[in-house]
Amino acid sequence: MSRAVEACARELLETVPVVMRFIRNQVRRHHTAGLSLPQFRTLIFLNRTKDSSLSAVAEHLGLSLPAMSRLINGLVAGGLVERHTVSTNRRQIALTLTGRGRAKVEKVRKVIRLRLADVLKTLPTAEKESIRRTMRVLLRIFDCRAAAEAQLRGIKP
Repeated sequence: MSRAVEACARELLETVPVVMRFIRNQVRRHHTAGLSLPQFRTLIFLNRTKDSSLSAVAEHLGLSLPAMSRLINGLVAGGLVERHTVSTNRRQIALTLTGRGRAKVEKVRKVIRLRLADVLKTLPTAEKESIRRTMRVLLRIFDCRAAAEAQLRGIKP
């Protein structure tokens, strides 16, 4: 492996957790839209992963099935998530966001986008464009890999 590749990997490992900590702190700080961080992460996952199983969401969040089930029960009671049976297997339950759940996700994302924009606004235009290009590259690389891994685990993207 080349030094440039290793240096790039090192930078990613050092930077991504710092950015995620900032985002986590924003969710906690604003307790945005009345959601806890695990609830927000669940809604984000369900927004990206249609007809997800409880097991897939629990695996993504690193929670036990009973803990995930309690969290989902609260989101269902709040009208943000709905359960429905899978057409090909009536014993399997799929989770999806309701319209209200999608609106809540967008509301939280908007607040966080505004906070991120506030932090980034002082950067020179060239640096902002560099960040945008880099984010598009990272999304392309890692989204394809994540989709392939999800497919191997039987999770629908």
